[in-house]
Amino acid sequence: MTTPKSQFKKYIYVFGTILLLSLLFIFAAAIYFQPLEGELTRLGSYSERDFGWNLPQKKVRGDANMAKDYQGYYDVLIVGDSFSTNGVWQPFFRKETGLSYVTLDVRKTHIYDLLDSQSFRNHPPKVFIVQSVEREIVYFFSNLSFPCINNDNNNVKINLSFRPPGTSTEYYEEIRKTFDIRNINLRYTASVMFNAVIRKLHGRDLKYTQKYNLLSHSLFSNTKSNEILVYAGDIDKLNWKREGLTKSICAIRGLQNLVQKHGKTLFIFMLAPDKSTAYADYIAEPVFQTRLNIQQQFIDSGVNAPRIDLKLNQAIESGIKDIYLPSGTHWSATGYEIAAKCIVDFIKQHSIEDEKSH
Repeated sequence: MTTPKSQFKKYIYVFGTILLLSLLFIFAAAIYFQPLEGELTRLGSYSERDFGWNLPQKKVRGDANMAKDYQGYYDVLIVGDSFSTNGVWQPFFRKETGLSYVTLDVRKTHIYDLLDSQSFRNHPPKVFIVQSVEREIVYFFSNLSFPCINNDNNNVKINLSFRPPGTSTEYYEEIRKTFDIRNINLRYTASVMFNAVIRKLHGRDLKYTQKYNLLSHSLFSNTKSNEILVYAGDIDKLNWKREGLTKSICAIRGLQNLVQKHGKTLFIFMLAPDKSTAYADYIAEPVFQTRLNIQQQFIDSGVNAPRIDLKLNQAIESGIKDIYLPSGTHWSATGYEIAAKCIVDFIKQHSIEDEKSH
């Protein structure tokens, strides 16, 4: 005869067994899906096994040299978003120039206060770089109000000496970890499985990541190289009102006028194209093909904006994989190096020292 106590023990045993097997299954799935790394795989609950990069990243040692405030005595001042605060392109820049730099977070920096600070007025940088990803330009600079005047001071020449950076700028290779027992993320794993079912039922993405088919399989090194992940926020720029973009362009142009008016500092606007912009012509669905050429809009308004977009496009067309990371919104090390060289070339074009060397 089964007693209530023995029956309860049986239920506990069955429940514990099911729970243990479930945890083991999720743990095994976590190993199979590989460690989480990219923003788009995290936001969209896609597996790194499908979208993680597989080509080694060739980087240069160094970082962003982050600071809360500008204290002067640097050759280059950078105010930017995560494309700069992650500190990948700056070591490439230093390798080419030997110039010193400091980086401020654009989200935490008040431009007016920065320009009015004693450090900036007494010890202005030789180069002032403002960097923004494409989809954020109408938000980062919406609070800036400078006169939108097309002055002729965008041809400023600076006296700048390039110097050998030393051995600290040697290349090294970074390989993505496909197994890391210390980085087992059960919550991410459960989310990947759950959202795979949801996508199957609804037939579309319901989160912050959008997946599209590609016309080419040779653009990325990930397993599912026939598909591309992009940030859902990229779509918002297709609906921007022209006034909002015009206001941002005027703000940057006015900022450039103010920075360069004494002829001591070269201003550069470093625009990082969205991933969806860079690969628009390769996405099977014509979602992004009717976009505005935002980079050209800045240039037509007289803003010093190096053509990073063209160099990235040329690299993609030439067959170089992973200019942007398959699982993320940012450039790969190759993309960052291309961007850094664009900045270096632009500075050299506006450098008196470089003219003397010729």
